[in-house]
Amino acid sequence: MRHTYRLRRAAILPEARRRQEEAIWAHARALASDVPAGQYVGLYAAVHGEVDLAPVCEALLAAGAKVALPRVEGPAHMEFCAIASLAELRAGAYGIPAPGSDAPRIAPGELSVVLVPGLAFAKDGTRLGYGGGFYDRYFKRPEAGGIRRIGVCFVEQIAETLPRHPHDVRVHALLTEGGLVPCLA
Repeated sequence: MRHTYRLRRAAILPEARRRQEEAIWAHARALASDVPAGQYVGLYAAVHGEVDLAPVCEALLAAGAKVALPRVEGPAHMEFCAIASLAELRAGAYGIPAPGSDAPRIAPGELSVVLVPGLAFAKDGTRLGYGGGFYDRYFKRPEAGGIRRIGVCFVEQIAETLPRHPHDVRVHALLTEGGLVPCLA
């Protein structure tokens, strides 16, 4: 299934992808503008054809928003860390750009919303990731219960249903080029 959705994402033609990403960026900036003062927006550094949120990150930082990105800190452990610039990112676990070791960790309670990558998402908010379970474990933490989880993807990555396991944590909504679509009641 992961292979199928990798191929679907890779099949998006460059010009269409550019238009789709630009629409997603506009929706993401609007979504982030609703984050309460003092709270962080959690983003990710795109790899393997994921929706690139770098322009969103730069716009938010330029506007004075607080931004945090994930950093893998050991087997099965991820934390979100504050950044002031994308230039602070270093090669992290699995080759994913991440905040450096000196970037301060952000408590889950300081994150208002996290934009979550994935290979595919179902309409009920089920996420198909890369199999490491980092986001699921992070969101299962009791102190992470108040974070609004938004799956970011192209419409080609949306499935009617996906297999869901007891350890999976669903997203509250999907953000695509078409806008924000609620998943969980």
